[in-house]
Amino acid sequence: MFEWSDLRQFLAVHRAGTLSAAARELAVDQTTVGRHLARLEHALGARLFERRSSGFVLTPAGRELLPMAERMEEEALSVERVSMGRDRKLEGLVRITTTEALGARFLAPRLSTLMKRYPRLQLEVLTAFRALNLSRHEADVALRILPTTQSSLLVRRVGGFASAVYASRAYVAARGAPKNLTELASHPLLGFDDSLAKTEEVRWLERARAGRPFVMRSNSTNTLLAAVRAGLGVALLPCFAADLEPDVVRVLGQQVEVTRDVWVVVHREMARVPRVRAVASFLGDVVREEQRLLMGRRRT
Repeated sequence: MFEWSDLRQFLAVHRAGTLSAAARELAVDQTTVGRHLARLEHALGARLFERRSSGFVLTPAGRELLPMAERMEEEALSVERVSMGRDRKLEGLVRITTTEALGARFLAPRLSTLMKRYPRLQLEVLTAFRALNLSRHEADVALRILPTTQSSLLVRRVGGFASAVYASRAYVAARGAPKNLTELASHPLLGFDDSLAKTEEVRWLERARAGRPFVMRSNSTNTLLAAVRAGLGVALLPCFAADLEPDVVRVLGQQVEVTRDVWVVVHREMARVPRVRAVASFLGDVVREEQRLLMGRRRT
């Protein structure tokens, strides 16, 4: 006989691809994941995964089990959300997911206001490179730069942010500031890696670099900003991060090059939980209040 926890481990292995990655997602050790998976396979009398060098791949039996396991997961999570909805207290854990740049450079410096208002809250700010799944309760509320069309989610546009091209003051003093894309061609350009290939920022950079190689690429806005401060080259960066750096200045005539929308997203059932609703409301308020900074219209 197997339990729901066995199916939960099965889903984690399928989504993560390996036992070790699934264990990290579930915050357990690899042996525990393997034990649950072995118990499930024994109970069903079938192998659920093929162990390949690239990771775990579903067998026909695993593919047959997958939609049933996902339905059970949704029912279990729905029960959990209903239970949480009956909690009327503004206290306890709320997990916020967002991008690294918004989490580190915009949200974290402003969370003290939220904690003064609701001192019994406990917060987790998760800046995963993949969009965490609110329906699977990987997080409670999201501050996102891409909308979603899932019917189970409440999606609210709360503002936007802009990006511009920056260099360090020392770099500009030594090499001058490019005033347009033609002049930019003679300057070392820093960019984002392939994990962000479909973003507006990367599309702009592809046009701007005109086939030239990047001097450095990264999936981290903080890393690119540090490289700009060190004089490695010029980069497209969010105005809310770079405008607050005293050693960094805008180039290309100081205009913004890319604008993005910002969305607050919460599961419909979780929106009934007072602490989650309070955090979602705060996120929307703080983005609206800081639009001049986010859109690059406030300079220090």
